[in-house]
Amino acid sequence: MVTSRKHIGIIYEPESYWIAGAYYLQNIVASLGVLPSKIQPIVHVICSSKAIFHEFATATKYGHLKYTPNKYSKLNLTIRKTARKITGIQFNNTRKYDVGIQKSIFIYPTNGSYNCGLLKDKRKALAWIPDFQEEYLPQLFSDEEINSRRNTTRFYIENKIPIVISSQDAKNDFEKFYSTQNQHKTFVLPFAVFHPDFSHLNILELKNKYNITKPYLFCANQFWVHKNHSFLFKAFLDAKQKGLDLQLVCSGKMHDYRNTAYCDELKTFINDNKLQNDILLLGFISREEQLCLMDNSYAVVQPSLFEGWSTVVEDAKRLNKFIYVSDLEVHKEQEPVNSSFFNPHDTADLVDKLINVTPTNKPYDYTMSVKRCAEAFNSIINCF
Repeated sequence: MVTSRKHIGIIYEPESYWIAGAYYLQNIVASLGVLPSKIQPIVHVICSSKAIFHEFATATKYGHLKYTPNKYSKLNLTIRKTARKITGIQFNNTRKYDVGIQKSIFIYPTNGSYNCGLLKDKRKALAWIPDFQEEYLPQLFSDEEINSRRNTTRFYIENKIPIVISSQDAKNDFEKFYSTQNQHKTFVLPFAVFHPDFSHLNILELKNKYNITKPYLFCANQFWVHKNHSFLFKAFLDAKQKGLDLQLVCSGKMHDYRNTAYCDELKTFINDNKLQNDILLLGFISREEQLCLMDNSYAVVQPSLFEGWSTVVEDAKRLNKFIYVSDLEVHKEQEPVNSSFFNPHDTADLVDKLINVTPTNKPYDYTMSVKRCAEAFNSIINCF
């Protein structure tokens, strides 16, 4: 007996300001490849060009993908922006999907208006909320952004749209900030990471390219204020003055749209303290180079003040790298085996860990993380 595959739609429009969002969707779909072949769904990749589709296909290596164009006119873009100002809800591309996508059991991640107008049956909508950072660090958001996030979440609740949340920690926040008399349907879906092959890269050539001359700590975060680079740099300087003989190598796009002066402030700190050869800012580099540098580092460091589910922590787990990591509840939930937790508000704590905690290399079977991710997503599929 031949069982017909289920169809799901994945909205994939990578944004340069938030590359982690693209990695997230790549990882979720890639995980489906470990399911038994007969239950692997057909994934309609809704994107604006075949080039983007091929990028997704190459990254995921998933065998059941279909390209579904997702284009919108300048007029529709204007409508989106106007609607957001009026309602405070983030509206995505206003274009009806082709026949192929209409038979999907859900489209993910819907955002704001996707369930109104685009989908004749709003039961097909499945939303995603990575975290509730705006409730904890409101100073990092404009009033418009905070209202937009809150209004969009309320929109999901009022329209009974199921929500995927990236961690149990974030689900606890959802229940805390949006308690309702009726239980809203939510799914916790922690993702596992998949890595492109970087074996063709020569670490000695990379070190020469980026002026890495000694063992180094590696930090792979975009330069947003909540990623806490200023704290990390201060702690690193203190540790260096206490005898730490390492470089600090940082990759990530050097721009925070919420605080455009931030990166210049970091560079000023480096220059004022003559750390140009000690703290290396690589900017945005390829995923392959990032992973090669991480894999060959002394250790990884993740000082973030807030995360939904940290890709960096998952990368370290997959590579079996030791990570000095901020003691967020979500980081603890991710359970990195080779790790040392520190208070991201206390530089002395990180300094102590950098100097006194030697990296370990305990074996870790990451295939179990991948399997849990695939099974969790498959259970969501089976709820529709």
